[in-house]
Amino acid sequence: MPFTPVDLSPLSAANGFTLWHYRTSDTRAATQAAGYFASAQDRLRIGDIIMVQAADGTAMLPVRAGNLTGTATVLDATGAPPSIQRSANLPFRLTLSASAEARAIIFDPLPNAMEPGASIPVAVTILGSIANITFQLRNAAGTVIATQSAAIANGRASTLFPAQASAGGYSFLARNTADTNHFALSPPFAIGVAPRLLAETSDVLLLEQDGQLLLF
Repeated sequence: MPFTPVDLSPLSAANGFTLWHYRTSDTRAATQAAGYFASAQDRLRIGDIIMVQAADGTAMLPVRAGNLTGTATVLDATGAPPSIQRSANLPFRLTLSASAEARAIIFDPLPNAMEPGASIPVAVTILGSIANITFQLRNAAGTVIATQSAAIANGRASTLFPAQASAGGYSFLARNTADTNHFALSPPFAIGVAPRLLAETSDVLLLEQDGQLLLF
């Protein structure tokens, strides 16, 4: 396809220099052939540059003399417009400050004997900033039987649990209500009838519950 004068337009001009733009469906090689820009030689001057957007890429052609151009500088051989990539490294700094705080949940000793039908007391001493304690009564399998909540007063928290059936392996869990990962577990205990003292009268052992055990 021959040169089309209307497709050649100036982009910028100053001090006797002109930057031209030319769009064509010809290849870059065709635009570099001698005499391709012959019909525009009255417009072109030595030193001008023609930015050719051809079918197979974009190139810059320097005008050497009249309608002759010099060796092209290929900007993009894919047909897409030239692009400039820019990257930078930005410094980033993050400062974290923290202070350690000691916290502890300490169980009081549990009663030596807990019988069915009687309330079960539990109390803890608190160290650190804890506002509320959630108590759980668990059986030997770890199943939660009852839950009570108690506020902290003067570093102490306590509550009463309803009586449970005779069995072994019960335990209490005391958890910081505001931090579920902070808790303490009591030693296991049993609930059952405590041994009774017997009184002997005339060869008869009297049970505390008024029963009698005869001796032979």
